[in-house]
Formats: sequence, structure tokens, C-alpha cells
Amino acid sequence: MNIQNLFSLLEKERNSKNTLGNSTPVVYDLSKNKDVGKVKSLLQKKLVWKIVDDTDEQKREFYFVQNPKALNSVNRGNKKFKKLPINSGRWVYYPWSGSLVHILEPNDYKSLRTSRNKFLITEKEQKRYEKSEIAFAGLNVGNPAAVSIALEGGEAMRFADNDVLSVSNLNRFRSGIQDLGINKAMLTARQVYEINPFVEINVFASGINSGNIQKFILNPKVDIIVEEMDHLPLKLEIRKFAKRHRVPVVMVTGNGENVILDIERYDRNPKMAMLNNKLSKNVQDRIVDGEHIQSVQEFAGLCRDFIGKKYLTKRLNASFEQIGESLAAIPQLAEASFLRGAVLSNVVRRIILGENIKSGRYIIKMDQLGL
Repeated sequence: MNIQNLFSLLEKERNSKNTLGNSTPVVYDLSKNKDVGKVKSLLQKKLVWKIVDDTDEQKREFYFVQNPKALNSVNRGNKKFKKLPINSGRWVYYPWSGSLVHILEPNDYKSLRTSRNKFLITEKEQKRYEKSEIAFAGLNVGNPAAVSIALEGGEAMRFADNDVLSVSNLNRFRSGIQDLGINKAMLTARQVYEINPFVEINVFASGINSGNIQKFILNPKVDIIVEEMDHLPLKLEIRKFAKRHRVPVVMVTGNGENVILDIERYDRNPKMAMLNNKLSKNVQDRIVDGEHIQSVQEFAGLCRDFIGKKYLTKRLNASFEQIGESLAAIPQLAEASFLRGAVLSNVVRRIILGENIKSGRYIIKMDQLGL
């Protein structure tokens, strides 16, 4: 193949890229003939690029989780475990990576995967958490929160975002250049499925809009909304909808290296003011009247005022003045993004488990550590 032919092929492929892609794994049970045929077809078509089978190690871990007293045996290191037979357990195929992975039976896999939660999360709490419906509107900061919740055992989620991963996201988004151009909701779904292939995820790759917001929140009704959208009118709209249907909303805002947490318990008090009365009517009116915004500076100022200038750090406040001048976007740090994800994960779990988490604005000041 000469260089010109190579250029032609590359040009054709790059212009036909799919920003959505396939983001749902396929779980096979090779004790069933129909699944044997499907996996055989994948192999024959060379759609499997990597096979992972460490079920001997999974069996070893699971044995000690089930029999922790066996850890006291001086011979524990001599106990040998064989890999599962091909037709036992489950095989999970991830089409976006071409990986075929052998794991334990679903209940055993779940028990092993969440075994290090024990005592920190009780068995009763774990089951309740698994059944909760959690909606994520915005998967930039929503991504680390969703991943953390999946790691701790959340199993029913909805992801909504119409944005795709770009290079400027890679100072804070847990991904790499191989995923550039992939929708963030789809990308987050992939990351969660790679942790637990048995979760239930509903992806809204076109984001939230007036036509699908009811389905997003009420089909079936979610237990909590994680709101991390950039679109200011939709931030108001989703809160109005949450108030009407008594759904709690949580949001975290990056503030340099600090974090601002807003908890709105509309499930307890649907009449409470949005953002705990921290959002003035003037700012709400400016958002509703947004079509009259003429410049990026005006928009940046409105984003600043949505949270409130007095709550923001000196450096972040100064950065808003530079949008459209020396800055192309509001600056954000990876450390704050991951901290925001951890804070969201903690608050979501505790609200779902019935703790007395009160509405309010809470400030986490990392820049005060050690001072």
C-alpha cells in the first residue's frame, strides 16, 4: 500500500467517526448453546482482541471472603485454585475494547466485588443502595461521582450529557486520547460497565431537554438527581421539575482547589427556594432572559453569579474577568473534580440510606489545610 492509499483510507475513517459508539457489554453464559454460538462467532470474526481469565485468583479471593478464619492457617498460601471451567461463571464481551472477560457467577461476583465495603456499609444498606435510582445530569464532574458510586455498589443509573470528550477536558476527566470525540455519558457508561457488567444504565446521549426531562426523572421516578450541567436555563428547569415531584438534588461546584456543595432536599420541602435561597431573583431573571447575552464575558459573569461571587476564591473570581481575553473557558482542576466526585458519592449514598442530611450550602476549603 502506498502512502496516498493510506491517506485516503485514513481520511475516509476519520470523517465517519461515531461520537456515540457502542457502550453496552454483552454477558454470555456458555452453559447455554445459543451463547456458545455467539461467542464462537465473535472469535471467528476476529472481534475479540483480548481474553482475560483470572478466575483462579477470583476463586481464591472469594474463598477467603467466605472463610476469613482460613486466613489464620499457616498453610493458606499453599491452597491452590483452578480456573473456572469454560462453561461456568459468565463471559463478558466489551465491544469498544474487544475484550472478553471471564468472571464468577453474578451473585458471587457481586459478593466478592463489594466485600471490602463490609462493616463500613452494612448488608442491608448495600441492598438498598443497589436498588436506588440515581440520575446524573452532566457527566463532566458527574463522571467521577458515577464511577465512585458504581465502585461502592450503585447499580441503577441514568446518564445525560450531549457533550463529547475533548483535549481540554483531559486536565480533569479520567480518560485518555483514545476516547476523544466520544459522548461523555456513553464514556461514563463504559467505565461503569467495566466495573460491574450487571448494572442497569439508561443513557441520554442528547442530554436533557424539555422533551425528555419527564422520562429522565420519572420513568421510573429517581431517588436523587446529581445536577452538574453547564446549561444555566436547564439548571433552573430541572430544579423546578424536582420540586414538583419531590426529588432531592445535589450539586458540587469547583472553586479553585476548593469545593462548594449544595444540597436541596425537595423530597422534604418542595417549597424551599432553589439553591437554598442563594440564587437571587435577579440572576434567575437574567438566566431566563439569556437570549439577550451578547458576549462570552456576560455569560461568564452569569455563571459566576449563579453561585455567587462572595463564595468564590480570589483567583477564580479574577479568572472570570479574563474569559474571552486571556482565557477560553472557566479554569478547573483535576484535584477539585475528583474531590467533587467523592463528595457527591458520599452525600448521595447517605441521603439514599436515610441519614438526616440537611439542605444547605457547605464549603470544603482545601486551601486552608495546614494553615
